[in-house]
Amino acid sequence: MLTIEVTLRQFQAQSFDPAFTVMKKALDSAKEEQDILKQKCCADYFDISVNTMKSWVAHGCPEIRLESGMVLYSKKAVHEWLLSYQM
Repeated sequence: MLTIEVTLRQFQAQSFDPAFTVMKKALDSAKEEQDILKQKCCADYFDISVNTMKSWVAHGCPEIRLESGMVLYSKKAVHEWLLSYQM
């Protein structure tokens, strides 16, 4: 005989896990479509630290500085900048 905990875990796996997977894929897709990112999100996208992102900027990586002081990055522009160093 199944215990209630086992039954609930099976119900959760059958009901919620597929829905969670679909929502996660949709969120990841939306993030990939967004070109302009804040510094931390851009660093995460390129799988680097924020300090490395700042170092890239010191070496010419393009950034967008708003009057408010917020720094934004275009993924496309950063990709192009990186490719300019390709040998």
